[in-house]
Amino acid sequence: MGKIDNTKRLEFLAEKFDVFECDSEDTIKDKVDGLMDGGCTDVESVKGINGDIIALICTTETKKVDSKGNDFIKTKKNISVSFDVFHSMVQSDPTNNKQHTQWMLETFTRLLKDSKNFDEAIRFVEEDLPLAEEYLLIFEKNKKKKKFKELCEASYVLKGKVTNPTNINQYKSLAQLYDAVDPFIERDPSDMEKQMQRFVDAGQALIPVKDRKFTVFIPLTRDANVLFDKFASWCTASPGNGMFSNYTEGKHNLKPNGEKSNIYIVIDHRFYDGKLEDNYLYQIHFESKQVKNRKQNGNGNFFEDVILKSEGVANFFNEELTTMAKQCNSVTNNKYIDFLIKFGWTEALFDIMDEYTPIIKFKDREVPKLPDISKFKDLHTLIIANGKLRELHSSIGKLTNMKEMIIPNNKIVELPKEIGELRNLLFINILGNQIKHIPDEIKYLDETNGGSLYRIACDPSDIGVENYRKLKELLPSVKM
Repeated sequence: MGKIDNTKRLEFLAEKFDVFECDSEDTIKDKVDGLMDGGCTDVESVKGINGDIIALICTTETKKVDSKGNDFIKTKKNISVSFDVFHSMVQSDPTNNKQHTQWMLETFTRLLKDSKNFDEAIRFVEEDLPLAEEYLLIFEKNKKKKKFKELCEASYVLKGKVTNPTNINQYKSLAQLYDAVDPFIERDPSDMEKQMQRFVDAGQALIPVKDRKFTVFIPLTRDANVLFDKFASWCTASPGNGMFSNYTEGKHNLKPNGEKSNIYIVIDHRFYDGKLEDNYLYQIHFESKQVKNRKQNGNGNFFEDVILKSEGVANFFNEELTTMAKQCNSVTNNKYIDFLIKFGWTEALFDIMDEYTPIIKFKDREVPKLPDISKFKDLHTLIIANGKLRELHSSIGKLTNMKEMIIPNNKIVELPKEIGELRNLLFINILGNQIKHIPDEIKYLDETNGGSLYRIACDPSDIGVENYRKLKELLPSVKM
C-alpha cells in the first residue's frame, strides 16, 4: 500500500510541476511549442552549470480591467521542471514516502520566480541537494522534540517566518532549515586546529595568515574543504558533493591568469572554543562573488567582522585582490575591484589605471571616496555618477588639463577649495548632491578671473538657495 501511495504522490508532483523530458533538443522544442500553443507569451529556459536545461519559465500576460475601468496587464509565471531535476530531488528525499520532495520543488520554483537572476536556484539543484538530504534527516529525527520547537522559536532568523517549526513547508530556504537543525548537528571543534595543520603538512592546504584572532585556511583538495562539514552549510564542505572541483577548476571560476581559483576559509579563533556564532566562520570565493558565513543566512558583515579587526587578514586580501584585479586589464566588470571597494579599498580602482588615462568614468559603481589622483596629469574628463561618492580629494587641483567634471547623484556635501585651480574646466555637473559648502576659490573658474568655465549644472533644491546665489555671484559669466 505504501508503495502505491508513493507512486501516486510522485505522479501528482510530476503533474503539479509540469515535469518534462530533456533527453534531446527535439523533446525540449516540442515542450516549448506546447507551452506557447497553450497560451504562453514567452518561454525562458534556465540552464545549469553544464549548459543542460533544468527548467522552463512560462510567462502569461492577460489583459484585465480594474474597478475604475482602466486596462492593465496581469503577468503570471509558471515553472516546468526537467525530469533530471525532479529525479535528483526524489533521490535526495530521505523519507520513505517522499514527503519532502514537494518542499524541494517548491523551494526551487520559488527561487526562479522571485530572483532577478537564477544563480541561487541553480546552486540549490546542482550543489545543495546533498545538504538538503542531510538537513532533512536531522529535521525528521528531531522535529517532535520539545527542545527543537523552543530553539526555533528563539531563533532570530526564523522569528516571524516559521510559526510551526515541525511543518517543513514553512521553511522558505535551505538556510532557514539549516538554522533550525543546526543545534542538533553533532560536532566538536576543539581538535580542528590540529586537523587543519595536518592538511597543511600533507600539502593539501595553506595557512597564509594566522594572527592572535584569525586564521585564513585555503583548502587545495576536496578532503581539506570537507573538514568543515559539520560546522557550515557550504555545499563545497559536504562529503557527498563534488562542487569543490567546479569552484576551483571550472571554466568560469579560474583566476584571470588561468590558474585554479582559491576558496578561502576565515576562522575566528573563538570557534575553537566551541563558540559557534554565525560569523565565526566565513567562506569566500571571489570568482563566483560569494562571501558566506557558516549558515549562509545573510547575517554578518565580513568587513566589520574581520577586515576591521585584523591587519594581517586585511593586508592579505588587499594584496590578493589587487594582483587579480590588475591581471584583468580592465576596470569594467572587474569582480576583484568590486570586492576591493566592498572591503573598503576604493583607491584600488585608480591604482590599476594607467597614469596617462584621459577619461575616468564610473557609472553605478560604488566609489565612496576619491583618493589622491594627482598622477592623472592628462585627465580631461572625470565622470562618477550614482557612485555614493562622499568627498573629492584635494589632489583634484593638480589636474589642470581637466575640462569636464561630471559627478551627479552622489553624497558630496563640500567642494574642495582646490577646485579653483582648474582653470581649463569647461563644465561641472553637481546635480543630485546635497552640497552645503561652496568655497570662495571657485570664483577663479570664471572667465573674469582667468578661468574657462562655461556651464555648471546644479539645482537650488540640492545645494540650497543661498549657495545657488553665491555661485551666481562668484561665477557671473557661467551659465546655470
